[in-house]
Amino acid sequence: MNMILRSTRPGILLAATALYAAGGSVLAEKTDVIYMRNGDRLTCEIKRLERGQVKASTDGMGTVYIEWEDIAQIVSRQNYVVEMQDGERVEGTLAMPFDDGTLLVSRGDETRRIEMTSIVWLDPLKLDAVRIRRWDGSVSAGFDKTKANDDTSLSATFDARRRAQDFQLDFDGSLYSRSQDETEDTLRATLGAQYRGLLENRWYWAGVGRLERNDEQGIDLRSLAGAGYGRFLVQSGRTLWSASAGLVIVNEQRAGSEDAETNLEAWLNTEYEFFTYDTPKTRLKTSLTVYPSLTESGRVRTDADVSISHELIEDLFIELSLYDTYDSDPPEEGEKNDYGIVTSLGYTF
Repeated sequence: MNMILRSTRPGILLAATALYAAGGSVLAEKTDVIYMRNGDRLTCEIKRLERGQVKASTDGMGTVYIEWEDIAQIVSRQNYVVEMQDGERVEGTLAMPFDDGTLLVSRGDETRRIEMTSIVWLDPLKLDAVRIRRWDGSVSAGFDKTKANDDTSLSATFDARRRAQDFQLDFDGSLYSRSQDETEDTLRATLGAQYRGLLENRWYWAGVGRLERNDEQGIDLRSLAGAGYGRFLVQSGRTLWSASAGLVIVNEQRAGSEDAETNLEAWLNTEYEFFTYDTPKTRLKTSLTVYPSLTESGRVRTDADVSISHELIEDLFIELSLYDTYDSDPPEEGEKNDYGIVTSLGYTF
C-alpha cells in the first residue's frame, strides 16, 4: 500500500499519531518522528529520502511518501548517512534543534547543524530484510497497429535503480519490434548497466556495460564494456544532471558477416532528469551519449533519448519517448540513422 502525504491533509497525520498512541507494543518498533510544517506529527520508520520525497513505513497506513519541503523536523535514534547538494556526506543520529529549518546530525561527541534545504539524500545505515525494497524503477509497454499497411509495433522498457551510501547502480533495457506488410521485420533491443562509485564533492568513477541489437543499422549484436570518471553537476530534490567521460571496448557482429570486429571508443555521456511529486507526478529524462572511435578514423556514433512520463493514477503513468541512434559509418546493409517515437503505459515500483 502506497500513499502520498502532504501538509494540506492534517487529518491523516493526526489519525496516524493517535493510532500510534493506542497501539502499545504492536507499534513500538516505529520510533522515528517526522514533524510537519503545519504542526502535525507522524511516528514511523524512515526508509530514506531521495528525489525530494521521504519514504516511511507506518503500521496504520502502510508505506507513505512525504514531500521533503513539507517536513519541518525529523528525530530518529537510528544512524543515517546524510548527503548535501555539494556532495558532502555525514553520518549520525538525527535530533531536532531549537530553531526550524535545520537538522542536527550527532555522532559521538560531535554534532553538525545542516540546513534542511541543502539535503538531497538520507538513508539509514542498515539493510532491509527484503532487499528488493531498496530498489526503485519502472516497467512500461506499448502497442500500435496501422490497418492501411498492416504496420504493427510493440515496445517494452524497464529501469531499476539502487542508491546506497557509496555507490549507485542502474539497470535499463528496451525492446522495439516492428512488423510491416511485404517488408522484413525489424528489432531494436538494448540492455545496459552502469555502476557509479561515489566520491567526494559529487565526483564518481563509473563502470558501464551494454548489449545492443539494431536491425535498421545492420548490427546483429554489439557489446561494450568500459570505465570512466564523472560528476553530478546539479543534484537537488527535483533535478539531477550528470556528465561522464571514459573509454569503452566495443565488439560488433555485423549483419551478413561471420567475423566480429573489436574497436576502442571514447565514451562521453550526459544525463538530465527533472521530476515533480505534486499529483499527478511528472518526470522528464534526457540522455546523450557520444562514441568517437579511436581505432576507426572518422567514425562517430551517438545515442540520444528523451522521455516524459505523466501519472494517470497512483503508480500508473503514460509515457512519450523519442530515440535517435546515429552511426557515421554503418555496415553496408544498415542506415546511418534509426529513430522513433514510442507511446506506452507503465508502472513504477
